[in-house]
Amino acid sequence: MKYLFIFIALMVSGGTFAQKKKTPKIVPPPPPVREAPPVAIESLAKDDDNDTKCFVYTTKEEKEGRVFVTESLLEYGWNNNLARMIITNYDYDPVAEKEANEKGYIIGQAKQLQFIEGTFRVAKGVLTFEPEKLDLFKTESFKILFEGKDKKVKHLTNSRNEVFEKGECLKPMVSM
Repeated sequence: MKYLFIFIALMVSGGTFAQKKKTPKIVPPPPPVREAPPVAIESLAKDDDNDTKCFVYTTKEEKEGRVFVTESLLEYGWNNNLARMIITNYDYDPVAEKEANEKGYIIGQAKQLQFIEGTFRVAKGVLTFEPEKLDLFKTESFKILFEGKDKKVKHLTNSRNEVFEKGECLKPMVSM
């Protein structure tokens, strides 16, 4: 009798635990979302030939037989709203340079370059250059003068009426 009771208990417990459970239906993953290409933003000061815009203002001052040159280069549009102003100072002797050119020599000049990194904004025909270090440098505003109706930038004029003409951008320097 004891064995019969164990046998019935095993049959009952085996029947209840051996039932097959229903698996829930698996929902397929949603289809991938295709993003639309970003819309190009038009700028007031957009040139067709080159995205980077460079404008140069040069001053030459003669003192004691030497010529002192200061070049201010404003470069903007090369990456998002980043801009930089590069101020280059150098001096030379015009007589010695003329003699060297006649003989076919080249005189090497020591130049001092100062890079001022910052951002720019264009609003209502005014380009505003704001340096990153506001405690050392001032924010400058430039009036944009356009050529004709095609909205190409002719030159920039700052608050001191200095005319920044189109110029070449600074090439990367490699030192070995």
